[in-house]
Amino acid sequence: MLNILFKKDVVIQLPIQFNVDTMYPFIEKVIDEQCDAKCSKLTFDFSKIRFIEPVGVVILSNLIEYLKKAKVKVFFSGHTTKTPSNIFLDDSGFFNHYLNKFMFESHSARSTTIPLQLVANQDATSFLYTKLMPWIGREVGLSEDSLSAIRTSIEEIFHNIRDHSGVGIGCVFAQHFPKKRVIELAISDFGLGIPVLVRTSIPNITDTEALRKASEEGFTTKSNVRNRGAGLTNITRYITQRNNGTILISSGKAQLSAVKSNGVEPKITARTIVGFYPGTLVRAILRTDTFEKIVEDAEREIFEW
Repeated sequence: MLNILFKKDVVIQLPIQFNVDTMYPFIEKVIDEQCDAKCSKLTFDFSKIRFIEPVGVVILSNLIEYLKKAKVKVFFSGHTTKTPSNIFLDDSGFFNHYLNKFMFESHSARSTTIPLQLVANQDATSFLYTKLMPWIGREVGLSEDSLSAIRTSIEEIFHNIRDHSGVGIGCVFAQHFPKKRVIELAISDFGLGIPVLVRTSIPNITDTEALRKASEEGFTTKSNVRNRGAGLTNITRYITQRNNGTILISSGKAQLSAVKSNGVEPKITARTIVGFYPGTLVRAILRTDTFEKIVEDAEREIFEW
């Protein structure tokens, strides 16, 4: 049951830089740690935001969807001013999705982004194969078949979001940063979250310990055959060690990061954070300059076999 704590109108400004560093204070202004809404009417003010990362887009979308379920009235202000961030959000289909219209006549879908998507669990595989992977292939100039290992890793992310969700739908946003030679993928839902699910198997475990446990090979809260407890392990291992990418998982009062190490296994760090994430956020940063090497490695393995 979603509750409204106070019957009042609140205006909340989006941060100047909406990213992983500013997301927790922003979420805290909207809902509490019991996921109750802090007001009955909320206006998101877009007048001061100047840059929004993929995580900011999915969090904003998740919050709006969550508030709608709680019967909170949601409005926008400052979104008709032609700032770079408002133009970006318009080009990404954000305003069209929530207001049923584009804000600026010059709006145009950008090749470097895949428009905001709300994806139901049962549609995740279709979205991956028909939209996300074709877009990645076009951006890096490689065939989808040659990127099968990347596709498998992203599919595991979708599976893990589904397994730890409980809400049936999540938000996806991806952006290519050619100068940085990375693709950033953000997938999030405001469901149960990983710590809550882990505590069904290990009561009284902290959020930080729960994220660390969920990343261990062999651990699973599921009893079905498909999930053998290797999902998070495979994701972090492949994207970090083979792609030189980064994985960041936020859930509850904890955050887990996985980066490349000199050994076989990635360097995994779980930490307690000041704030609270109501569900699960997975941020995957893929290195595009290693894709061709990955393709060569895959072809060599097939030949040797």
